[in-house]
Amino acid sequence: MKCLLPFLWILLTIFVSCTNSTLNENSELVLVQALWRHGDRSPTKTFKTDKYQEKDWPQGWGQLTPTGMAQHVELGRRLRQRYIEELKFVGPRYNSHEIYVRSTDWNRTLTSAISNFIGFYGPGNDDEYPKDLGANKWPGWYFPIAIHSLPGNEDFMAPGESECKRFEQIKERITLTEEYNSTLIKYKWLLDFLSEKTGQNLDPFDMWMINDAFYIEKLKGKKLVDWAEGNQTLLDTIAELDNLQERWMVGLDLKPLGDANFREELPKILGGPILWKFITNMQEKLACSKRMNSVKEIDREIEGRKSPIGTPLCKWMNKMRYFAYSAHDSTIIAIFAALGLNKTNYDEDGYPKYSTCLTFELWREKNTGQFDVKVLLWRPYTNETSPKEITTDIEGCQSNSTLEQFVERSKSYQMLPSPKDYCSQLLQPLNNAARMLIQWKLKMLILMGIPSIVANVV
Repeated sequence: MKCLLPFLWILLTIFVSCTNSTLNENSELVLVQALWRHGDRSPTKTFKTDKYQEKDWPQGWGQLTPTGMAQHVELGRRLRQRYIEELKFVGPRYNSHEIYVRSTDWNRTLTSAISNFIGFYGPGNDDEYPKDLGANKWPGWYFPIAIHSLPGNEDFMAPGESECKRFEQIKERITLTEEYNSTLIKYKWLLDFLSEKTGQNLDPFDMWMINDAFYIEKLKGKKLVDWAEGNQTLLDTIAELDNLQERWMVGLDLKPLGDANFREELPKILGGPILWKFITNMQEKLACSKRMNSVKEIDREIEGRKSPIGTPLCKWMNKMRYFAYSAHDSTIIAIFAALGLNKTNYDEDGYPKYSTCLTFELWREKNTGQFDVKVLLWRPYTNETSPKEITTDIEGCQSNSTLEQFVERSKSYQMLPSPKDYCSQLLQPLNNAARMLIQWKLKMLILMGIPSIVANVV
């Protein structure tokens, strides 16, 4: 056996080497699109009796911390290692023709993007920044990267931020489901207790506020309010209910009610726009580079279309290699749901950690001309040195994922004819029989002693 070990090691080395060289020789990377959550931040809000309010956080509510900046510098370095150093796909120096960066219109996502590209590019652009500043010298080798955004109410890639009447209607209908109201019974003691202690009338959708505030306060070494400090059972139960409502928000665990199929509707509204932005970018990249069989038809479709910066689309897209989107935990959760996953953080429930990242890679097989989609998960502060490929975990991509397969499995998450128009299409009112049945069930729950908030929806 001892004699066999060196031989087996040689075989393994040859296999790995051949696998890597085959990928490099027979496939070429065409486009990369990254989506990440911002880094460590202060709470975005808290309950009114919390001992820590906005004045107690150096930059106020929801701001990126130095820790969050460092997390994104580190993520940028990891992305650099794959796309600049190993695959040599993106140039080592900033080139405005190669990358396009977009962020939601929040300080923490904008500053996360800035931090990320400090790690991604690092030194190397030192001949392109101002030199003659006198005593006010340019800070080291820092080179600013353009970051684009839209106002929140216009940004359909920011889940829950844009104006969407259909989403608000679906969220309200969740409160009529058996799952929601049975949860009110189960957690009545918790909601009553928290409502009394916080001085606010709380329901399950408010748990994120308390859970988030406590999580960050503990993370920063602060003592919690007296009734929560040291009470791990209470904290775990708050997190449990928060995780449950977060699952509801992407349609998990909810049976359809009327024409509201929550598992289809919510991932479509919250995750569909960013998913289809990725798909559209891939399709336009191929159409513009003349690599699709139906290129003439697609060319006619995109003729005259402009890029996000106002230039002719194909002139811009032909040089583009790397799109980056700086967003939120809700964005990551929504994209997981739109990929057909049944957990809010890939393979576990809870919120995706700060600086969690997904990259969507488009590859071309040189021998066949086939285009494949590869999805990688970059988990922060773990022992994983390389990203985890999750392509085969995607619904409809269990074996592999050609671009055609990826587009086909994603059609049910496309908001047609457009996100704005789809959001204006309201659900049908519940018929009288269904409404009477719901009202009867809710009245039974009220008689069992659930909070008065349920009475408000009857």
